[in-house]
Amino acid sequence: MIELIDVEKRFGGVAAVEGISLRVPSGKVCALVGTSGCGKSTTLRMINRLIAHDGGEIRLDGQPIDSVDPVQLRRRIGYVIQHTGLFPHWRVARNIALVPRLLRWPKERIEARVAELMALLGLSFDELAHKYPHELSGGQAQRVGVARALAGDPDILLMDEPFGALDPLTREKLQEEVARLQSSLHKTIVFVTHDMDEALRLADHLVIMRAGRIVQQGSPLALLRAPEDPFVESLLGGLERGLKQAALMRVRDHMGSLGPSLPSASRISIDASLRQGLSIMLRDHAERLTVVDGKDVPVGELSLRRLIKETQWEQPTSP
Repeated sequence: MIELIDVEKRFGGVAAVEGISLRVPSGKVCALVGTSGCGKSTTLRMINRLIAHDGGEIRLDGQPIDSVDPVQLRRRIGYVIQHTGLFPHWRVARNIALVPRLLRWPKERIEARVAELMALLGLSFDELAHKYPHELSGGQAQRVGVARALAGDPDILLMDEPFGALDPLTREKLQEEVARLQSSLHKTIVFVTHDMDEALRLADHLVIMRAGRIVQQGSPLALLRAPEDPFVESLLGGLERGLKQAALMRVRDHMGSLGPSLPSASRISIDASLRQGLSIMLRDHAERLTVVDGKDVPVGELSLRRLIKETQWEQPTSP
């Protein structure tokens, strides 16, 4: 668990972070979002003491980070940055093995861990372990950066714009990879991003910052349904908020029972998002879709009329 309590940071008398408080439960993902210079990265770096906080308190599992040796603290926390930070003169396997070597793991355990993480992240050990960072694609290098951050099996992972330098397709694939890994590893993750879609897709808890302060925080759906001011609403997509909400909802949770005949020839997977369903409806001029399972067997229907009537797109404005 990560807790920030009234945390402050000043540079030359100028406040970069002012009195922020937030709590990230164990095994959850927290995204820090906001415009450039709002204090996101400063907040992230204070958690592992790369930047010292000037006021308030930061705790990991209830223990103030000031009471822990900073080197030992950082070895407990995985850290991923935008441009990987890999050592250019080290091969891939040695880069990944950095923290286990510092922790003095046995050689056999280190080798097994490197092979395990490369397999988890879709990196061929035989093809890539002996290569240098400059011989990798951007996506491969970023995967190696994630593998290195996970190598010491830390409970906490900090990610600072981890996919910001990648092309959209590679970025989306790595987002899927992180989501898949998190579903099995259950790390406590705090990540900084400018990409609101990325934050909505990956985060359990969303923190929106402006001018060093937190202006709103909560679950992605809660913020989408009830942004507290025009700034938050704009960051969350403005007029496209409804579609962003639909991207977080699953067809399986909003489909109806299958009648005696198929509603239409257009089909949607039970695991797809409502946004994908709405897209198919627009494309195929269909108000109802046949919902199919993983074996393409019809299991229900998705109705536009029912979605409009029953789905809570907006939070009530008054009790």
